[in-house]
Amino acid sequence: MGAMDTAPEPATPDTRDWTFVLDGGCPECGYAPHDPATTGARLRAGVPRWQAVLRRPDVAERPAPTVWSTLEYACHSRDLIAVLGQRGRAMITEDTPVFADYDGEAEAIRRRFWAADPAEVARQIAARTDETVEIVEGVEDWERDGLRSDGRRFTIAQLCRYLLHDVEHHLHDVAG
Repeated sequence: MGAMDTAPEPATPDTRDWTFVLDGGCPECGYAPHDPATTGARLRAGVPRWQAVLRRPDVAERPAPTVWSTLEYACHSRDLIAVLGQRGRAMITEDTPVFADYDGEAEAIRRRFWAADPAEVARQIAARTDETVEIVEGVEDWERDGLRSDGRRFTIAQLCRYLLHDVEHHLHDVAG
């Protein structure tokens, strides 16, 4: 059994409620709340950065046993781009949809992020970004809302801020 066949140790759980970045930005990565109308352009600007870091020879190596590799962060970002794009579409077409929690670590294990093909992940990030940007660029009412499973209300504008911060923060994590 090769190293790519064996699941690595689970990552250290991040239990912070990252919604603080919606209004105050992020001191760790430098994100400042942005005009949601610029989300598409900024998401697209991340694609070549992900493609570059995914070409690194050490892309699958973890910097520490419980810290995701660049490859795992890229897979997580790919999935969030898709999931949050789908949620944006639901918020546009439905009245106040309710969304289940998203467990990134469970998805990393279920989808074997550590064993993904970096070139395929780069292609998927580009495709998921295009799909989500198409949704975001079609928004007419940034205040349409949805609910988290805990009942917290959020708008499409906030969803765009959350998504963009997540993608840019993980690029910061991998210095891309």
